[in-house]
Amino acid sequence: MNFKRIEWIFVIAFIALDIFLLSVHVTQNDTIDQRTSSFSTTSTSGSILKSIKNDQISYGQLSDKPQAGYYVSSANSNILREKADQLHYSWEYANHKLTVNFTDGLKLVDPDKPQATIDEFLKDNSIVLFGKEYTYNKDLSTKSVVVYTQMIYGAPVYSNDGQIRFEVKNGYVTGYTQGYMNDVQILREKRETISQERALIWLYQYNKLPANTQVLWCHLGYTRLLSVNNSIVYIPTWNFCIKNSNTGNIQYRRINAFTGSVMDETISVK
Repeated sequence: MNFKRIEWIFVIAFIALDIFLLSVHVTQNDTIDQRTSSFSTTSTSGSILKSIKNDQISYGQLSDKPQAGYYVSSANSNILREKADQLHYSWEYANHKLTVNFTDGLKLVDPDKPQATIDEFLKDNSIVLFGKEYTYNKDLSTKSVVVYTQMIYGAPVYSNDGQIRFEVKNGYVTGYTQGYMNDVQILREKRETISQERALIWLYQYNKLPANTQVLWCHLGYTRLLSVNNSIVYIPTWNFCIKNSNTGNIQYRRINAFTGSVMDETISVK
């Protein structure tokens, strides 16, 4: 008997159970929070969106069309450690993450556009391993941290397992921390996700979208779901960046794009 196959059968069974329980929860109109009584089948998207606007929540244009994605897995390997001797800089490895230090720093040609210089770093295996598999992510980047994400079947990775985070200071890149999703495999056939608009509505109904806020962006990407033996399962999620209109504080939220449930893992942003 193939024990690895048995493990994946249990994984898929667990995921199916999660979807079933949520569907029962929705059907029975259980109370989600004090502000919204239930996922009522008689409630229309229009009426809920009106309530969102009445709470002074702005969100711009959101698509009401479903997307599609996969359940995928990645091997929990030490490939970054195995390849690290190729690098021309000092490095450390822990918890499947590679941290590289540029002792004297690498100068940015244009500090206002750090990605232009870093894009060149990614082409050199002596600076960054597997660099060509990552893409600059403007939304996750700040002045001091420039984030690049792996692309999985056309969507970015919103877990740090598949990100490189470059530290920037005074016009120089001082180093980076890298996670890498190795040997990515599709576990199930492509399936439909909820729409961007529906994800916003469910975020609101779960009381995770406070009044007097602005949704700065909402993107579909892959997020870690669970670990099984020596593999990690990822699913599509709708990822939100929310700004408090009064304080300017930023919050990050995510919704399981298959089931609509809120996920606790925070998006990696400094």
